Amino acid sequence: MNLRVHSDAATPTATPPSTIATLEVAAATEPPAAPETRKLKLRPLASLLPYVKRYRGRALAALGALVLAALTTLIVPVAVRRMIDFGFTARGLALINSYFLVMIGVAAVLAFASAARYYLVTTLGERIVADLRGDVFAHLTSLSPAFFDEAKTGEVISRLTADTTQIKASVGSSVSVALRNLVLFVGASAMMVVTSPRLSAFVLAAIPIIVLPLYAFGRAVRRRSRFAQDTLADA
Repeated sequence: MNLRVHSDAATPTATPPSTIATLEVAAATEPPAAPETRKLKLRPLASLLPYVKRYRGRALAALGALVLAALTTLIVPVAVRRMIDFGFTARGLALINSYFLVMIGVAAVLAFASAARYYLVTTLGERIVADLRGDVFAHLTSLSPAFFDEAKTGEVISRLTADTTQIKASVGSSVSVALRNLVLFVGASAMMVVTSPRLSAFVLAAIPIIVLPLYAFGRAVRRRSRFAQDTLADA
């Protein structure tokens, strides 16, 4: 009895020719699926805000040092220009020592602000990644054994080490450099426009020619980096 039931269940039912023709027509007329495109999303980075809030004072100090270093960098050309324009005139010979002292003071402030920014940003990134790795490891230890039966060991280790290292680079140096360059760009553009609007127009017109190849190169590097991480996870 059981054998007969299994043989009946295993016998395939014949598909009517009209149904096959309908399926073939539908498959032929169906538009091709669009290739999967990955858009750059910054919203997942918002989940790092609770970790940044744990070190709110250090983050604010790093931001202050960053702004101070950027503004001091913008002041250096102005100090050099005033030293050359007024320091070597007959009337300015008596003030040449003062101009050099001001220049040395600006350089000292720039060095202190840059060192403080690098130290604070680096330690902030290390502490955030340490907390993140601790939370991820605690979450992994709370999962059921069935998860580890299905997940690859290499992928779990890669997500715990390589991915958090990428986050450290983003929270640490990348964000700091991006903010510093933004402040420098806005300040330098304003100074150029005030000094010579016509010359500033030529300089700003050349920016897309320089930035677009760098943007394309960055996308290629990011694509290869993602492929390397996925390969390491599948190992």
